[in-house]
Amino acid sequence: MILLVGAISFAAKIRCPVCRQVFDEKVKVCPDDGTDLTLLGQVVEEESKDAPEPEAIEESPYDDKEENGGSGKYKRHDLGGDRRRIEAEEGHVYSDRYRRIGEGRRSPEATAERRKKAREKRKVEFDEKDSGLKSEFEDNRRNMWSRKRQRAYDDELEARDVAYLEWLSLWGKGAPMASLGARVSWMGEGSDPGFVTGPEIDINILREKIRLGLSTTMGFRILPDRTDMIFMEHVSAGVQLPWRFSPYLIVKAGLGPLVSNRFGNDLTYLMRALGAESGLDCRVNRTLVITPSVGYVRYVVDDAYWNSFTAKLSVGF
Repeated sequence: MILLVGAISFAAKIRCPVCRQVFDEKVKVCPDDGTDLTLLGQVVEEESKDAPEPEAIEESPYDDKEENGGSGKYKRHDLGGDRRRIEAEEGHVYSDRYRRIGEGRRSPEATAERRKKAREKRKVEFDEKDSGLKSEFEDNRRNMWSRKRQRAYDDELEARDVAYLEWLSLWGKGAPMASLGARVSWMGEGSDPGFVTGPEIDINILREKIRLGLSTTMGFRILPDRTDMIFMEHVSAGVQLPWRFSPYLIVKAGLGPLVSNRFGNDLTYLMRALGAESGLDCRVNRTLVITPSVGYVRYVVDDAYWNSFTAKLSVGF
């Protein structure tokens, strides 16, 4: 019994932080306001007899004296009590409410201030976006004018190049790349002049100041009693002045067979030719060239030879 009395005398008390009532430690929940005393309760040390008595707590005029499961100070709303607005006493501030909501948050002045700040923020954002768009527009405009000037300059250069190429194609070139013409010369026999004529194809490898080319001639030597056929391949080299009317001077050497029919038999002889020729390449347009030329040629067949004047008129491309 002595031990039990001692344990009871030293039992702890718990004070509710809301209603300030003291309960036994066995009470887990405040019967007045439902506060969890296990977590929020304040332990009350047992006071000695010599300690001064605590001041009496002034009862609120709104406390409910009815005993309905509470401490008698007020009636809980969940037990049928009515809600009543209690004006705060002087000096009392519900700091938690003002900390969460803020003083004057829902006042007209605060609403106007918030709207003003929102308008200012939107204006700043609009000005920044507008400034960025204006800057981008100016950059695009400058780039567009720069590209336009560059295109105009390129077009001018291209026009100059085209004009220069057109001029060069007329006035800056010499021989055509290829030409087809007719050549005449003479290889007399007895009293007959031995008129020789036939087509000739020229291919020019070098066509500017130095002229180098190949030519193929197929001629017919017309005599009273027979007609001889001549096939010759020539190599030519010389100089010329590149111009629209380009004069040139070349040396030609040729070699090929001469086929003749004598006494009913076809005879073939090796024919050689050496001579010089001068002409004028007249460029009608960029692709068409007309070339008249005259020259001297010496034909040699075995021990016989002929010194002949020669002329040619060709159309080049």
